[in-house]
Order: sequence, then structure tokens, then C-alpha cells
Amino acid sequence: MIISSPEEFAAAVDAYRFVELPLDAAAIRAPGLLFVGESHGVRENPDALYSLAVELGTRAVAFEWSHEEMQAPLDAFLRTGSFDFDGLWSLPPSAEFFCGDGRITTGHFALLDRLRRENRLDQVIASDRLDPVPVPNDWQVRDREMAERLLAEWDLRSPILVLVGGDHARLDATDGVTMAMVVAREYPGVQSVTLEYPDGAAKSADVPGAPA
Repeated sequence: MIISSPEEFAAAVDAYRFVELPLDAAAIRAPGLLFVGESHGVRENPDALYSLAVELGTRAVAFEWSHEEMQAPLDAFLRTGSFDFDGLWSLPPSAEFFCGDGRITTGHFALLDRLRRENRLDQVIASDRLDPVPVPNDWQVRDREMAERLLAEWDLRSPILVLVGGDHARLDATDGVTMAMVVAREYPGVQSVTLEYPDGAAKSADVPGAPA
């Protein structure tokens, strides 16, 4: 569902209820950095991330969000414990915040709020950038830049979950170098998992919609 006002979005974040999801914990060690590959816009993605954060004791989260728009609001949230949704809604209608592709949802904000309230969150990183004019093989340029930003911003003292689209999280790609592969060159302890969605379990998430 598309939510068209900051008041409605804030109410939806407050009303979000997490679903306990089963984890194959035996297949996941406790790395310093874990890539989590998702399909954007699935309702259960924040639930899975919360379960992983609790299971692995991570202290940081990175999202596939543009740092130009989202890093300052995320830093302010960590300081104050509240989101400035009015400020986000003041962004132009063309802002990536309103892209509607499921990278930014009410569940993600509810996840951050819960992790902070439970003293499980020290750092949040927006690892992406606003899209420039497309160039050939741009996806590899973008993946490299996301990896470089993550490595530059990440506090190594805080074990981190990196939530990105499934292709960015691949460590075994043969058609190019992914974000996870670039990070693994500098940080060999990287691990990657992909969220799986049983038939009937995946639902569409609530996303912000640009003001008319």
C-alpha cells in the first residue's frame, strides 16, 4: 500500500507488528558482516532482519538507501530516538525516498525503532547513492561504490547486517563483481544469505508515496 502523508506513515510504523520467523541458525555463524539478500517490497523482510539481529547479536544495519537523502535523517534518529517524517515528506516528489520499489517501507523504520529501544543498535548506514546518468555496466560501478561507502563508514566494533537486493549480496557471481564480492576482498569474514519466501508467506509492504 502507498501511504501519502507523514502522519499516516508514522501511524503505520507504530502499528507494525513483527512476526517471529524460523531461522536455519545452524547454517549461519556469527560473522562481523553478514549480507542479507532480499526481494524488495516483501512484508516479512524486516521481520527476518530483526530475527537475525537478535540471533547473531549484531549492532549495526546497512540499507540500500541513498546516503545523500537518508544518512542525515538516520543519524538524527540514532541521536534522538525519533524520526522526522515531516522532513522526509518535504523532499521533492522525485526523491528516491518515494521510489516505491520496496527498499524503503514502514517495516524498515519499525525495525530501527525496535532495535534502538532494545539497545541493539549503534550504527545505521545508507550505502547507496542517487542514480547518475546510466553508463554501460553501471551496475558494477554502483556495486563498487556501495561497497566502498560501506567499508568507509562501518564501525568495525559493531557487527553488521547489510540488507540489499539479492543480486548485490552474491559472493559467487560470474557475470561481474557484486557489492558483496568487493567487500569480501577487504574483509574476508563476509558471509551472505538469501531470504527465501515460501508460497503464500510473502506480502507487499507499505511504502511512502510522494505528495500530490
